[in-house]
Amino acid sequence: MKIKLSILGNLKTLIVFSFFVLLTGCFTLKPGSVKSSKNLIETFYVGEDGTQYHIKPLTFTDSQNKEKIHLDFTFRYKNEVKDSVIINFSLLSSTIFKSIDSFSLSNTTTKTISKDIRLMFNEKRKDLFVSRFSTKISLVDFNKMFENTDWTIIVTNKDICNTYVSEKSTRKKITKLKEEIFVFF
Repeated sequence: MKIKLSILGNLKTLIVFSFFVLLTGCFTLKPGSVKSSKNLIETFYVGEDGTQYHIKPLTFTDSQNKEKIHLDFTFRYKNEVKDSVIINFSLLSSTIFKSIDSFSLSNTTTKTISKDIRLMFNEKRKDLFVSRFSTKISLVDFNKMFENTDWTIIVTNKDICNTYVSEKSTRKKITKLKEEIFVFF
């Protein structure tokens, strides 16, 4: 009888331990193939397509009204620049944006404009609206953007034209991205 209780107790301990290991394995924050560079870049190996890069949000400010835009970028690269870049951006504004007519990303050497902008969602955070959009640009043009850190973003919608410029911390991040990723292109 004592032997049966001892085995039963060990079995319960083993089940609890196995359950704990299973749960902690399921709740890891990043898959094993993810690499990150100081919370700025995540890379994923995607087999024959090479590597997928995700550049975490960069912040730009509208100097007139102090509103902000956050941009993050996702693209794939293997041996040659031939794909497009998905740009997801969030406008933090006192105005809600339900559509955008054009999105322009430029610096002194390059300018790219997208008119195919898709609304993802709108939400309210305290006294500001967050309007999230997605668009695509050429990876060739995006690569050229890293020749200069003074990026300007122009978002137009009907009668509204907002201009956002790179903050000092964003210019540092652009330099770091050029040194760590775009030097290989």
